[in-house]
Amino acid sequence: MKNVLKTKTLPDQGPMMRTVGWLVGAALLVGGVGIGLRAEAATSNSVQCTPSTCGEVTSVTARQVKGKGSGLGAVGGAVLGGLAGNQFGGGSGKTVMTVGGAVAGGFAGNEVEKNVKKSTVYRTSVRMDNGTVHEYTLNTQYAVGAKVSVVNGRVRARH
Repeated sequence: MKNVLKTKTLPDQGPMMRTVGWLVGAALLVGGVGIGLRAEAATSNSVQCTPSTCGEVTSVTARQVKGKGSGLGAVGGAVLGGLAGNQFGGGSGKTVMTVGGAVAGGFAGNEVEKNVKKSTVYRTSVRMDNGTVHEYTLNTQYAVGAKVSVVNGRVRARH
């Protein structure tokens, strides 16, 4: 017996494939237009330079500043200081040493926490294109000679 392969005739798929093609093409076109609009919006956000808003960095000085204590360091230091102070003295002297250790430990713990959380800020001088010089304290370091814009007190790099 011979194996015979039977085939079915499918209806013409041309109109359906053309419709799918049109839909894919339209989606790509709309996506491309959206990307183009976003790119134009990104470039249109750039600052229009005027002599009072654009300038050049003339000096930068780095400075370490202590962080803020949350109280956790003070509490931890007080506990440890109190425990250490409790090891000395006798009678009422032991109480005085415990309280003194707690106070000293609390102060020391707070200072240690501030030092752990310290950061660097940059005192930056900017000579504006109109000749005025302004000083800013920034978290970002700019190189001397960098072109910047200053709008509403915010310093930004210019491209």
